[in-house]
Amino acid sequence: MLKYIEDKEEYMKILGTKNVPDYFDNLNIKASNYINYKTFGRVDKDNVPEQVKYVTCLIINLQEEENTKLSEIGNLKSQNIEGWSESYSTPEEIKADYEDKKYKVLKEYLWNVIGIDGNPLLYCGVC
Repeated sequence: MLKYIEDKEEYMKILGTKNVPDYFDNLNIKASNYINYKTFGRVDKDNVPEQVKYVTCLIINLQEEENTKLSEIGNLKSQNIEGWSESYSTPEEIKADYEDKKYKVLKEYLWNVIGIDGNPLLYCGVC
């Protein structure tokens, strides 16, 4: 399985934390595959750039947050006390929100990282 972060110790070292998400290995595989998909397989798996490792850690955290929100019943989106109205996020809204957050992280940190083919990781060809 594809993993850009070797183990929990590397995750803790990169983020400077002592907390490791539950199901770390599963989240690591999912985050690594997400990055691989979005970068068109340009990450050198034998020499993973530090930026990719950092982004993998950030996406692991976002995936954990997303899973937590999806598991909670009734994700309060907004509330109006005077007129007493509440609205809740649907699972589709939560997934779309976290997809946006993950892609923003990719763009912020990997915009100038060059892949194994000599092109930027996020380059998708002539549009």
